[in-house]
Amino acid sequence: MCHLENFSKKLLKCGQLKAFWKVRKLVHKVKIKNLVNFCTNLYNSFMGLNILLCTIAGVPKILSDFVPDNGLAVLASSLIEEGHNVKILDFNHPSIFPEIFTDEVRNFLDKFSEKIFLKKEKPSFFDILKLKKANKIIEKNKKKFLSNLKEKMLDIVEKEKISMVGFKLWAGDGFKWTLETGKFLKKKKPEIKIFGGGPQVDIFEHTIYKVADFFDGLCYGEGEETIKFLAEYVRGKIAMEEIPNVIFKKNDKIVKTKRKYIENLDELPIANYDPEIYEGIEGKIKMIVLDESRGCPNSCYFCIHPIKSGKRRKKSAKRIIKEIKKYNEKYKIVIFRYAGSNTPAKLMMEVAKELVNQNIKIKYTSFAHVKEFETDFHLLKRSGCEALFFGVESANEEILRKGMNKNINKEEMERVLKSSKEAGIFTVISLIYPAPFETEKTRKETIEFVKKTKPDSVLVQFPGIYPGTMWFNSPERFNFTLDKEKYPEQVMTYTIKSLFPPRFWDPLPYKINGLSFKEFATETENFQKDIQKEGIETNISDEAYLFYKFSPFSSLDEFLDKNRYYFYSGNYEKLVEEVNYINSKRKKV
Repeated sequence: MCHLENFSKKLLKCGQLKAFWKVRKLVHKVKIKNLVNFCTNLYNSFMGLNILLCTIAGVPKILSDFVPDNGLAVLASSLIEEGHNVKILDFNHPSIFPEIFTDEVRNFLDKFSEKIFLKKEKPSFFDILKLKKANKIIEKNKKKFLSNLKEKMLDIVEKEKISMVGFKLWAGDGFKWTLETGKFLKKKKPEIKIFGGGPQVDIFEHTIYKVADFFDGLCYGEGEETIKFLAEYVRGKIAMEEIPNVIFKKNDKIVKTKRKYIENLDELPIANYDPEIYEGIEGKIKMIVLDESRGCPNSCYFCIHPIKSGKRRKKSAKRIIKEIKKYNEKYKIVIFRYAGSNTPAKLMMEVAKELVNQNIKIKYTSFAHVKEFETDFHLLKRSGCEALFFGVESANEEILRKGMNKNINKEEMERVLKSSKEAGIFTVISLIYPAPFETEKTRKETIEFVKKTKPDSVLVQFPGIYPGTMWFNSPERFNFTLDKEKYPEQVMTYTIKSLFPPRFWDPLPYKINGLSFKEFATETENFQKDIQKEGIETNISDEAYLFYKFSPFSSLDEFLDKNRYYFYSGNYEKLVEEVNYINSKRKKV
């Protein structure tokens, strides 16, 4: 009855006496068993909703996991513009570690990780046995954490009188924990509406309903407009069929509405990171991810972005500068990363010129594409660009064209990487190995390319297959072997064993070039070691380099080794200390 009482008081306060008596009459017509739902729906139809947005990606593995979630912060702003009350819960936070890495397991992992990452010694047979035991304890602790998480979420839902919950869905443990929490909330509070969005929905779409039928709807693609419509649905003002970018169940059948892209990105609201909205923001790294562009003009066979984001759209340089100034003035932010999977070089140059002309002191990093980046790298460096990430994937042009649909050649790549390095920009490339049609000859060709161009860091990964991509749609064409019917659900619920190298993980359900998971994971590991023998780092991303620049460590090697040590052993105290140091050092830019 509290909803009705509050609503009635507001009507009386506003002088809406007729409306008040109308509500009284309506209530008397409702059966007692439906009174709570009736009052809730009536209240929601007139007043702003109390909405909870939540993200949990599992146990954090790298410093980037501590960066605020720009997607949820923009969604919050969209809802606030419509008069709703919003709270963001971000569990990707250092505070998660004490619950997972208890003293029982910390003592061993601290010694083990020091031995491996700091002293550079190999583990013994007995170390591996102890590691397996530690892994079991961690899995047991995860269950306790999940139980506490569910109770905490229920407590917040009840205290804040939440009507709508939006979960951002990630892979691995984060996916499992979110589904368990959502199912628990729906059972305890069946009247609240629960929606899901994020990377897992973009990749797996309706398959999620096979393991989580409690969702009232799933949002795929862009959510800033959709989430406002979902709030209207909760208020009873619109049907789900009328909302773009949603997947839902009706009469036990899956319904998917039409995809809609946001054409003018300048009209999006600026993200809200206010502490009263974004709970725990003070414990996060003060870096903002700038949503400068969406979509991609390329159609790489392995990539989900062209499907998810459509044609390229971009914000104006004027709007981006406005955001940078706003975040700097309001939150004292000076560290940024562009969010786009293919940031337009021309746009980056326009923003760089304004940063220099207006003497705006920031540091930032970005993705970049070889085909577009015949640009002034020295200007980018002067504007504060510290690192660039180039998706190279292979140095063999036949693999690039036939296996990946990347229309770039070796000479272009060599020229662009050389120019980036000469400007003093930390230059990162990614490689997929083994790629489709990989041979010993193509392997050697890529190694020679790396030796010649000497990028500052090379990130190597084995090929991943995402539903909807060409690699998934036509696996035989690219030398993959997989069961297309079973594959999506198998991979969607897959969880890595973070304490072990990939070759010790549960096998992923596909082959490439005839190699099983264990075989190609071992190939990837050996390829990575061969690059390391050339004195080239293989574990520093562009944003990690930016963190290093603000960290307390005197060398990149020390930064890398110490962070491996901290994350692997679950050293909460040292991670908090490092986050605080980065946040204090940024003030000196």
